[in-house]
Amino acid sequence: MQTVINAEQVLLDSRPKFKRITNHPFFGFIVFGIVMILIQLLQKAGLINYSFAKALGQTAIYAIAALGFSFLLGYAGLGSLGTAGFAGLGAYLTGFMLNTYTSLPYWFILIIVLIVSIVLGVAVGFISLRIEGLFLSIVTLGLAEVLGQLFLNAQWTGGPNGIRTRYIHILPNILNIRTNISMLYYIVVVLLVLLMMLTSNLISSPTGRAMLAMKNSTSVAQAMGISLLKYRLFAFILATVFAQIAGSLHMIYGQYTDPVQWSIMFSLNVLAACLVGGSKSIWGVLFGTLVIFGLTPLFFQDISFLRNNSWIMSVISGTLIIIVVMFYRGGIAQLINAFIFSQKMNKEAKLALNPAAAKKAVPEPDQKKLAKAEEKFKKLEVNYNAFAAKQNAKRDAKVKAIISKHNVQELPKEIALRIKDLSIHFGGLKALDNLSFDVMKGEIFGLIGPNGAGKTTVFNCITQFYKPTSGEILFNDRYGQTLHLNKYEVHNIIKTGIVRTFQNIELVHELTVLENLLVAAHTQYYTGFFSHMFFTPMLKRENAVLAQKALVILERMDLLHLKDTYPVGMPYGILKRIEFARTLMANASLIILDEPAAGLNEKETEALTELIRQIAKEHNVTIFLVEHDMGLVMTVCDHICAISFGRKIAYGTPKEIQENKEVQNAYLAGMTDVDQKIADAKIAYNDSVQHLSYETSAFGKEKRVE
Repeated sequence: MQTVINAEQVLLDSRPKFKRITNHPFFGFIVFGIVMILIQLLQKAGLINYSFAKALGQTAIYAIAALGFSFLLGYAGLGSLGTAGFAGLGAYLTGFMLNTYTSLPYWFILIIVLIVSIVLGVAVGFISLRIEGLFLSIVTLGLAEVLGQLFLNAQWTGGPNGIRTRYIHILPNILNIRTNISMLYYIVVVLLVLLMMLTSNLISSPTGRAMLAMKNSTSVAQAMGISLLKYRLFAFILATVFAQIAGSLHMIYGQYTDPVQWSIMFSLNVLAACLVGGSKSIWGVLFGTLVIFGLTPLFFQDISFLRNNSWIMSVISGTLIIIVVMFYRGGIAQLINAFIFSQKMNKEAKLALNPAAAKKAVPEPDQKKLAKAEEKFKKLEVNYNAFAAKQNAKRDAKVKAIISKHNVQELPKEIALRIKDLSIHFGGLKALDNLSFDVMKGEIFGLIGPNGAGKTTVFNCITQFYKPTSGEILFNDRYGQTLHLNKYEVHNIIKTGIVRTFQNIELVHELTVLENLLVAAHTQYYTGFFSHMFFTPMLKRENAVLAQKALVILERMDLLHLKDTYPVGMPYGILKRIEFARTLMANASLIILDEPAAGLNEKETEALTELIRQIAKEHNVTIFLVEHDMGLVMTVCDHICAISFGRKIAYGTPKEIQENKEVQNAYLAGMTDVDQKIADAKIAYNDSVQHLSYETSAFGKEKRVE
């Protein structure tokens, strides 16, 4: 089938220019910054209370710490109670250097604070690889307590009395510019808006998708080429940097800090702000910070009862956390997004009932603009392919160096995968015992055996989720090089051209169908964190080319109409097709399918059989599957290997396997009379419904007709 996806779907935005500007993510941030600056100008004009403007600046500082923590919690799925310690360290370092090195400009001090925060973030990130969940929170709490004791007892921190500062040079001393509170307020606002922009870029970039994949399933993330070490380190570094920036700004804005300000309550309040507002929403985090940190100083400072009984706000914030966790785990942002979604659905329903209005709502694109967009896309594609070719050449050279170093034997060109004397022991249990077989290039290969035979263990060894006790796994990659897979890390397996599915469908439910495919293309992005933060032209180029590729695959799989929907609650057959589409997005030369027919009915299984054949033929890939449905295995496979208790008992064509006595005994051994009666009843039932016929329009979509 010839599929054409034009540039309109990846480049051309047919909305009016004003709407494109107002809908840009940065538009709201800039308006927010302008409003914040106007408040300060109104305060200087005497129209707004000084204490209100001062408290607003302080709340903005706390929002910076909450913004970094929200990325760690909402996207990386990692909890931390160390925010207070990190922010306090930023404040104390700033105060110490301002008082000790009075000629240093503040920007130089801030750079030193950032360097310290990066080192600390790396250290905490390494800790996070060993522990998760509650234990990670406890460890970071312990680190915050260590820092808290340092603040309380060290001489350079001022001990219980804290540190005070007076004059702050923003620029080098030769300019003799000293700051006032208004200038510091503007600095806080500008930094907050810039960090909001950087965070917005990150969460909509490959980094944001990788974080959500890691949060939903570490197994899927690694299978898609996402390094847990790399991304956890980055998440902790970002959270630590934001916290120490907030602490540093607190020091110059308030000109005083003491250990009480950085107790465990500060970490809990930051957590509360993210939960109340919504840890995945920048605006939600700002709202949560306003509720938790800003209500009393901004609105209740003149009410002496509330000012003198600060515990009341703690009770309010604690109650809000309980309500949110119980009913709205996405915070206030979840409520707003649900309302917007319902309005959108109502609008689409009305348009569906009125074709004329629907046509007006989606005007035909201007042909001249479309032609320009198509020309631009072709240039982007050429540039991307040229850059990718250079990167692949570098990779090719590295692979050759590894091969020459390890003296890996060459596989014959017709063999895709060789399992040689593979064994893996879990204590005294031999899950695999000297297993050997070959998978030929371009074939559909099946691995069968009773439950507990070790089939999924074979897949886990190939993809390095398990490290074999002994034996070799050799693979001929798409470049014709023989790779020793035992030497690879889990997240690097996909780079060799091997991609797998799992027994249970594991899609990232927080991402749309299109974004799930882009996660599978993670290793095809050559840009890094810097490009993702600043949304560089190279990242735009990659996004356009890979989005176009994903749209083509979705259309071929009859999923294009679902590209902007989330996979939550979709029919099982549709989810299977999405999972297949994801494997195609990965540029695989070997696709590993772990029980692909599990959970499918008879007609869906038939459609799956055709789909597997179609993929093998059209995409020139080798397919290696494990399946209990013997009808599918015998119909679709070219060769089959049967194993039992981790050992090979037969290898050959489907016919040879069917006739093999040892295979028959392995499958029938242990069947009781009750099992036999159940099997006979199933056969009788299938015979009774043979008069029913099915009309199947696509895999997973069917209707039954008498």
